[in-house]
Amino acid sequence: MVDATTVTYKLNDGHEIPVVALGTSLGHLPDGTRVLSTNHSLARAVQWALEAGYKHIDTAPLYLVEDDVGLGVRNFVKNNAAHRKDVYVTTKLWNDAHERAEVIPALRKSLEDLQMDYVDLYLVHYPMAYKKNGSISSTDYLETWKGMEDAVFLNLTKSIGVSNFNLTQIQRLWSNSIIKPAVLQTEVNPTITETELIKWCKEHRVVVMAYSPFGGILGRKTNAPPPRADDPLLIGLAEKYNKTVPQILLRYLVDRNVLPIPRSTNKERIEQNIDIFDFQLTSEEIAELSAFNRNYRLRNFVNWYDHPQFPFERKSLSPGETPYKA
Repeated sequence: MVDATTVTYKLNDGHEIPVVALGTSLGHLPDGTRVLSTNHSLARAVQWALEAGYKHIDTAPLYLVEDDVGLGVRNFVKNNAAHRKDVYVTTKLWNDAHERAEVIPALRKSLEDLQMDYVDLYLVHYPMAYKKNGSISSTDYLETWKGMEDAVFLNLTKSIGVSNFNLTQIQRLWSNSIIKPAVLQTEVNPTITETELIKWCKEHRVVVMAYSPFGGILGRKTNAPPPRADDPLLIGLAEKYNKTVPQILLRYLVDRNVLPIPRSTNKERIEQNIDIFDFQLTSEEIAELSAFNRNYRLRNFVNWYDHPQFPFERKSLSPGETPYKA
């Protein structure tokens, strides 16, 4: 059995990144209202994850939980005779700080909230720049990237990357950067396989991190395309490997050399989500799961459609669907 705590991917900058990360975007509602804050349940989830063998925590200022993430890490370090370097922390730059001069202050604010001296990975959360008043900014993400490179030179982060960039955008960034992006975080699961994007990233040794690794498969969105958790293929794979359907979906990503970011504040599910290193799907099974691809995105950011750097396809809302407002 492979020890989950030792499984890493090698980044193109020479650093190692742990293969599974705990997602923490459960601390706010789509309208920006903060939840999970009064009793530090997110901090407990972080501590449970680290004690279960996770080595990687993914967060962002948007999630409104960087303080609780830092608390969870500190509690783990204190209670387990560990060190800050034992935990890989990823956070992100929000859309309203894309000017080069704004990047370092934004990162320092995240570090203040986390109560850390550095993060292991800093990502540009989206390619779209906005002003503080919410209006569209003309700032090019190439300028933003110069600020990200500044963060590396100042030792405030070890690695830098991007999130929610499409293939054309990351190719342009790659061709116009001193420090190449080490990571691309985007949505990947059997209903959005991102085959072409992942192929390019693999060729350039850019590690892909997958948020929403379960997509709509677990039934949280009624308008999502199949499969659902009771699909015969998923049930059959779960029975074959003596695993749960979510574990099959996470292993599907790992077997594609993609780093999944499952979210949970439930201790049992947190532990289950890291218990995926004692089996491996066959290439045929990966292909069967990939055949569900419909290029379906779980979130529809219609409020950003008018931005010229919006990275995804623009689609109309389905009946009963509400826009996701980040």
